[in-house]
Amino acid sequence: MKQKFIFTGITCFVFLFCFSQQASEQFLIGKYFGRTPCQELAKQLQHATTAECIKIKWSLELYGIKGDIHSGKFILEGLGYRGQNALEGQWNILRGTVADPGAIVYELVIPGKGNLLLQKLDDVLFFLDEQKNLLVGNYDFSYALNREVR
Repeated sequence: MKQKFIFTGITCFVFLFCFSQQASEQFLIGKYFGRTPCQELAKQLQHATTAECIKIKWSLELYGIKGDIHSGKFILEGLGYRGQNALEGQWNILRGTVADPGAIVYELVIPGKGNLLLQKLDDVLFFLDEQKNLLVGNYDFSYALNREVR
């Protein structure tokens, strides 16, 4: 019985140590928020919507992984994907847009939904189409997410 307790204790310690190491290697890069027109991004995400859908409220959290500056994880909420339904996946850094060959572009890889592209300019992320052109908003909403400033 004593040996079983020691083995269980060691196993728990190793698991907790490894889990805390993985959690500490991941860090928040930034939180971004915004409201965009509905139809174009719903189409890119292969999400059925109605003609009455005029805007989407977005929340994006980007996480980096220690030692890797070209990829990480993300959590994206918006367009019916909230809380437990939030979209999660991996992001990768790409280079260049149609207008700016040196631009930093985040590619959000969303399993089963395709990819979203966002161009980074200072503390703002701009949604791009599949050809890496900036999406143009309307009078009420832009295709931009602003970084939360603390």
